[in-house]
Amino acid sequence: MAKTEATAAPASAEAKPSRRTQAERSEAMRERLVDATLQCLVSEGYSGTTVSKIVAAAQVSRGAPVHHFPHKAALIEAAAEKLVRHFYIELGKIMLSLEDSDDRLHKLITVGWRNLMTTPQTTALLELLVASRHEAELANVMRTLWAACYATTETAANHYLEPATPADNVGDLMILTQWLLRGMAEDYQLTGQHPASGAFYDRYLTLWAGLLSQHLRTRPGVTTPPPRPTHWDSSLTDVRRGQREENAD
Repeated sequence: MAKTEATAAPASAEAKPSRRTQAERSEAMRERLVDATLQCLVSEGYSGTTVSKIVAAAQVSRGAPVHHFPHKAALIEAAAEKLVRHFYIELGKIMLSLEDSDDRLHKLITVGWRNLMTTPQTTALLELLVASRHEAELANVMRTLWAACYATTETAANHYLEPATPADNVGDLMILTQWLLRGMAEDYQLTGQHPASGAFYDRYLTLWAGLLSQHLRTRPGVTTPPPRPTHWDSSLTDVRRGQREENAD
């Protein structure tokens, strides 16, 4: 009887990667366009961020944005929303990277400053804030984002921090901190390249952290990120529509 042998695919053969779905390709293109928008905001400023420059930065065809964003305002809105989400997620990563210690609050302030407030993302955010003074549609977008931002700041702050006394409000103090750091970030745009800027800003960060330590403490043993904001499941357009309906009632 003839001897038979089982045939098998060569061991070195690799399975071909599965093709991405249409939804995955669409989402990847959206991300590419949003990232290019943020890049242009940093390099060109708000007024110089045109659809043509976004297309060039993304290295896509001229018609690509139309399928995902009907106009420049929609691109800017998506970019602004991504910025706010980025800051929330990165703050959680920073907090979880810090070991429990007596100076953990000081480290949170200084590391948060260096890893968040001196970055291109903050430059892009400042561009949008300044431009919103003269762009009514952009101002509406930023107001919606800011209202949500205050709520998420309070949620994250209470997740990681606790008041030193019953009279101290964690959310209020961290919003004050946010305002302080953003104001410093504006100055940093002018002075950040000076050789002595590091020590200059560290001086005031240490001063603020010392003042905060009289009112706040870091919660020991927190090893999880803050809760995912519920409004992340809705677009800004949906959030603004809901706000209008609430006001109408």
